[in-house]
Amino acid sequence: MVAKSLGAASIWKTLSKINVNEFTEEKGGLTYLSWSHAYRIMMENYPEMTIKWHGTTDEKGVTRDATYYEGGTASVSCSVTIGDVVREMWLPVMDYRMKSIAHPSSRDISDAKMRCLTKCFSLHGLANYIYSGDGLPTEDVTAVTDVTPPKQKAKAKAKAKAKEAEKVEVPTSNGAVSGDEMAMALREACNEAAQAGWLPDSKTQGEIKAALKSKDTKAIAKLVQSVNELSKAALKLNDNRDEQGELLNG
Repeated sequence: MVAKSLGAASIWKTLSKINVNEFTEEKGGLTYLSWSHAYRIMMENYPEMTIKWHGTTDEKGVTRDATYYEGGTASVSCSVTIGDVVREMWLPVMDYRMKSIAHPSSRDISDAKMRCLTKCFSLHGLANYIYSGDGLPTEDVTAVTDVTPPKQKAKAKAKAKAKEAEKVEVPTSNGAVSGDEMAMALREACNEAAQAGWLPDSKTQGEIKAALKSKDTKAIAKLVQSVNELSKAALKLNDNRDEQGELLNG
């Protein structure tokens, strides 16, 4: 017998009050909740929940867990059911810049599925507050993205080097730039900086969040330039450390 009420209002009231801040991570000025923590909390409160993945079935009767579109991009979708309450969510298969991936790998799809699941949990109330206060969805921010493990730093640095000449520019359109365009530029700059090995301190995180929320174009433009400089400095610092390591180990 299930002790808790399984009405939509009751579920929302229970889950929306849970503070998940101790399980979140900050990256690029955005907040992320790992799917593993989200799943554990859901099971602690509603172990009877069921998860269903939705896909497409081709002409040969083969069902795949992603829906593909013209050009090779894809999306994933799932539903979480608690009692009679069903919530469904979908998410494009995206890269760290929140852009759809053409011809995604099995790993890309797997990561997107777990981010989609965490986002679906938020429709029942869990960590819904993380998604609020921003004009654009965070997937990842949904995108739920783990901090790059140490063994992958070399790959991340290589990507950052390749993009060093492509630092994010402040959008200009005869002085008429929307807050959303500026917000996207700031997010892109933060992602580029994270790839270079820089993460904002608490003060900078607050400034980034405030700018994204207010969509103050002047404040965002200033932050984009600042983040680009910090990204460049972080990349140079990592290069120096690598060179020293090679000398010591050579």
